[in-house]
Amino acid sequence: MDSLIDAVAASQAGDIEAYGELVRRTQTMAYAVALRVLRDRASAQDAVQHAYLRAFRRLADLQDPSAFAGWLRRIVVTVALNMRRTRRRTLLCLDEVPDVPILDEEETRWSDVQRHRLARALLTLTAEERQLCDRRYHGQWSVARLAAQTGIDEAAMRKRLQRIRDKLRKEIEMAEQRDIRPEELTHDLPTKVVELLARPQLTDLPENPVGRVRELLRAVYPEFIDTTLPEVIELPEAEHSIARDAMYVDPSELHRVGHGRILRYDLTLPLLLTVRYAGQPLRIWASGKAYRLCQVDALHLEAFHQAEVLWIDERDRVDPWQVTGRVLQSVERVLPRRTVKIVPTQYSMCSEAWELEVEDEGQWSEVLAWGVFSDRIVSHLGGDPARHRAVGVGYGLERLAMQRYRIDDIRKIDVASVA
Repeated sequence: MDSLIDAVAASQAGDIEAYGELVRRTQTMAYAVALRVLRDRASAQDAVQHAYLRAFRRLADLQDPSAFAGWLRRIVVTVALNMRRTRRRTLLCLDEVPDVPILDEEETRWSDVQRHRLARALLTLTAEERQLCDRRYHGQWSVARLAAQTGIDEAAMRKRLQRIRDKLRKEIEMAEQRDIRPEELTHDLPTKVVELLARPQLTDLPENPVGRVRELLRAVYPEFIDTTLPEVIELPEAEHSIARDAMYVDPSELHRVGHGRILRYDLTLPLLLTVRYAGQPLRIWASGKAYRLCQVDALHLEAFHQAEVLWIDERDRVDPWQVTGRVLQSVERVLPRRTVKIVPTQYSMCSEAWELEVEDEGQWSEVLAWGVFSDRIVSHLGGDPARHRAVGVGYGLERLAMQRYRIDDIRKIDVASVA
């Protein structure tokens, strides 16, 4: 440490060789930080070069030589973020997309076993802790921004983040002490399921294309109430009620957790299983991840994001055409002046249903569907089919994001930014 401080002091006095020593001593850290932000090795190298040049020009601003490493790190992050904002998202390198969040530059060198343990540890966090973790380490939110969003001061937010890190470290250390292999990380959750659940909730990141699209859609339904839905479905229990009506995917696409449980394949089923009509209008909004077993490619992911709307009330108060108007309004907000077409479709849970497709250079892509739920579903929700009507809308957020931001591969959305 003393030699590093001496090198900083000498560099501030104009010693170029001393600054070269500083570069050699800190370049591994600087590169790791830039790579975590940019997810591209060549871009990270460029960012580090620019950061060292900027740091050299600003050395006189550094009052405490012992703070050089942290000061340099902040410069690297700033340079990398600026590069990320101006870079075309369609040129992202897929090889750099992480499977689970990275908490700091140390984790970039972790083994697969350690990354699996981190994924499992993330599942022990509360919903609030997960949101903070995703925003801080995946969305690159500053402590100041997190504090302002949460309504606490920065010192309290730093302590809260440290408690989250300590909690994760403790879980990882416990797994290491037990020498647990990745496939043995949990008795009830397969390793693949753990990894999918641990991936960040992009709907909580407004600077991500998925998060931005979610915000735009949410504004069209201001009077609808946010609802959190379970990610794991007890399939036998669901089948005794309405799962057979709501099951429109092939069983081979289900991510099975074990003991009759599955990861939700959409938001419709957990929504219908969770909410109940009790004489007052129900206007529900939900968003989050859904999971389907598939071959991952440019158009398909095993973990993706949806938004769901449910409205149930007296029949004369729920007009399907009014809902159609909201749907068209929402698409215009996300994809202004785009050509769309409405195509009738069928779902076993609906008496009427439609899909909306958007046109892009002669190609049509489905981005959402909506429908009037059947009498059986209305009864299940607690309504009287003679008096009540229920309608639902389901949005594919990645599909809309790809259209809005001209992203050519769905796998790039995870690390894309529109800030």
